[in-house]
Amino acid sequence: MEDTRYAVRPAGGARHTSAGRAAYSRHMRHRRSVAAGPPLHAAAALLPLVGLLALGACTSAGARPSPSPSALVGAVRLPEVSLTPIDPGPAPSLEVPARVSGEVARVVVTSAGTRKSFRNVPGVPIASGRTYTVEVACSARRPSDASAGTSYAVYDAAPGTWGHGEPLYSRPFACDGSVQRTADLGLPTGRVQIDVRGLPDDTVAAYALIRPE
Repeated sequence: MEDTRYAVRPAGGARHTSAGRAAYSRHMRHRRSVAAGPPLHAAAALLPLVGLLALGACTSAGARPSPSPSALVGAVRLPEVSLTPIDPGPAPSLEVPARVSGEVARVVVTSAGTRKSFRNVPGVPIASGRTYTVEVACSARRPSDASAGTSYAVYDAAPGTWGHGEPLYSRPFACDGSVQRTADLGLPTGRVQIDVRGLPDDTVAAYALIRPE
């Protein structure tokens, strides 16, 4: 007689045979496999994708921004620049000419350090119908051209007029050690005086004079 203690009754109440129990056992194993998740080879196929996602997360979390070009320039140590002025060497030598007969006026400038001394030397009055030459020169440690603002000026030297009013004649000149002349200059009769203006701070010597031609 068949042992029915371990027989499984389906919902309809009928008993299973041995073949039925075997089919039922295979059915239950399939259900447990489905409930446990995908097969092992499917899970292995997902591993590279999971690794890439993890690597991307680490990279985004731990990456540091690259420094900007301006930050790189600021980090570079630039060479130090020397602000020591270049020594231009000795100033051109300047020789003040001796006085000549009929000289009208002259001014001689000498320097001691940063201080300048002006010496005005009067001469004879301007003669009617005669022309004159103005001679001027200037020497400085750093030569400059006529555009630097140095000029000479001829003033009326009549009593009570010296140092007042506009000059009778003026002209710029270079302070580079060269001698510059203005010839055939007509001036009003009487006494006049000549002066120099706008000399550079490093002027060593200068002069200006008016002599007959």
